[in-house]
Amino acid sequence: MRQPFTIADLVSDPTLDTSLVSGGDGLDRTVLWAHSCEMAHPDKWLGPHELLMTIGLCIPHGAQQQRDLIARLDDAGLAGIAVGDDGLAPRLTKALLAEADSRGFPVLMTGPNTPFAAIGRTVAAANAERQTMSVLGLAKLYQVAGQRDQGHHRTIADLSDVLGVRLTVVDDATGCVLLGRGALAPTAARAYPLRTHRPTRLMIDAATPLDSLTLVHLTQILTVHANAVAQDAQARMGDGAGVLEQALAGRLNVRGELLRLWGEETAAYRAVVTTSDTPLRLQTALAVAELPTTAIENDGKIVIVSPTHRLEELRALVQEICPESGVSAAHRDLGDVSAAVAEATAEHAAVRGRGEHWREFQGEQVSLVARSRSEAAQIIDTVLGPLAREEQRYVLLRETLFAFLDNDLHWSLTAQTLGMHRQGLVYRLNRVEALTGRSVRRTQDVSELWLARTAWRQLREL
Repeated sequence: MRQPFTIADLVSDPTLDTSLVSGGDGLDRTVLWAHSCEMAHPDKWLGPHELLMTIGLCIPHGAQQQRDLIARLDDAGLAGIAVGDDGLAPRLTKALLAEADSRGFPVLMTGPNTPFAAIGRTVAAANAERQTMSVLGLAKLYQVAGQRDQGHHRTIADLSDVLGVRLTVVDDATGCVLLGRGALAPTAARAYPLRTHRPTRLMIDAATPLDSLTLVHLTQILTVHANAVAQDAQARMGDGAGVLEQALAGRLNVRGELLRLWGEETAAYRAVVTTSDTPLRLQTALAVAELPTTAIENDGKIVIVSPTHRLEELRALVQEICPESGVSAAHRDLGDVSAAVAEATAEHAAVRGRGEHWREFQGEQVSLVARSRSEAAQIIDTVLGPLAREEQRYVLLRETLFAFLDNDLHWSLTAQTLGMHRQGLVYRLNRVEALTGRSVRRTQDVSELWLARTAWRQLREL
């Protein structure tokens, strides 16, 4: 395709008798359409890369009002304004000209013998090929948008590829990217509000112009997708927060509910406690990314619970938004959510103000007190090893060990309790020592075996 028609092309045509008054840095602005408008707020009626033509009825008289008009026209993405030089327009103030110069927004003056229709026909003719390609492009847009079995993020990526321009949809309240490949810097993008249920903006790379026809249809397509993403995220946030609230209060069968929210079985999970100036942004980002997490704002902190195998993805997202985070050890029993959160809270308190962004819980192999089901299970696995299994041979040895410990290491009393000969007891305890690597004759090992015995009992009481 040929190069787009610009303001410089328009003012260089001597038949149009149109000259530049101010905003010379904008001569390379693309002009896709030219339209006459005398309404009080022409920025509401014209779109990006369109030239406003006016005899001056839409231009206010005051200096500040004229400055504001130029600002609104530029913010709306117009190519420029052409004022008819026929004596009807108010005097263009220094404030208007200065604003146009500072923004590189072209202000043109058209001679009294040039009808606006002539400018309109010139622009239309220059863009005829582009308009044809635009219509073909629209067909491609709807073809991409109508494809089934692809997610909303895949759709906006395909639309970006078709148009050759970077697109993102941003949630106004949180600044979270709902659709697209990452936020565009405001100085490098043009923003267009979408008619979504919650305020959002379409951000388009300012270096790549789109004609108003394409833009209208693109915003309609993305409004549908942005609404769907926002509604799904809102539902996921509310559902997850509700489950986590009840889990922390101990009022819910958390296993079934958490697995339903995560959409998968998981061998272990971890809790993350963090803070953010915009907690809603983090929660929204988690929901939009569709990470299998539950999150809640609690006592000025954000509490997140996530399957362990997704922790690195969670970490990458959290560290973009939050300065400091504490992380629990891996827990297996879903009844231990409160204990996991307590661990993460302690790590978060330890990391505050120390320059660490991410601190994970480092527990001891054997704890003096089993504070949770997960910790009790860890002690049992660490100390008893195979004796924690339920095969009959291991059950027999485990019960023998526990009876020996319960009887304060008294051999005869233990043999009597079990109804067996002392030599049989000796044989069994020798097998216990071989399988656990711990001796029933050494104080340190007996202490650890007793901790495992206590944890075993505790695990069945929790």
